[in-house]
Amino acid sequence: MRQMGLSRPKIWYKPKRPKHVEKMRPVEPNRGWQIDMTSFVLSDMTTLYLVLVTDCYTRKIVGWTLDRRCRAGEWVSALRMGLESQGLMSKELCRHLVVRSDNGSQPCSKKFVEYLGKAGVRGQYTGYNAPDDNAYVERVIRTVKEEEVWPNLYDSLSEARAAIEDYINYYNNERIHSALGYLTPSEFAAAHNTLVAA
Repeated sequence: MRQMGLSRPKIWYKPKRPKHVEKMRPVEPNRGWQIDMTSFVLSDMTTLYLVLVTDCYTRKIVGWTLDRRCRAGEWVSALRMGLESQGLMSKELCRHLVVRSDNGSQPCSKKFVEYLGKAGVRGQYTGYNAPDDNAYVERVIRTVKEEEVWPNLYDSLSEARAAIEDYINYYNNERIHSALGYLTPSEFAAAHNTLVAA
């Protein structure tokens, strides 16, 4: 049919995707968050998936989940934990919050996008093949893996959850950051709140 000119030419559809988005530079807590996921294995080679939500201003891990599955539900749970931990449980309080994620199946899912809308949070996606657009949470994930996950071998999900929870408490409340003037994320957030109140 092609030789006789009877077939139609193929139409290739290629969606327009952003190559790069601007770096997040929030000037106060709870204005710019980033969310991402990583995985690691237990001693029996079971894969676990860790979802982290990070505040880009304070570098604080505000929400997380650890599970055997990596569905949109786990992402929603991590984001819900972040909103609850920061007291952002109304659309009015969330109206300035932007949550940036990559273009994976979980953050692009209907369930996750609907939750963002229901919570009053604006979602934003990184450019394709641009991990630097989500640099804050990528760095936090690397730190968690280097300092907690890789040096240890967990035998069960409950053991891994307890260890990750302890590490996140340490990370938020005891581990100093040079980018925060050698304060912990919690101290940096408290200093900002004191400055605003003055």
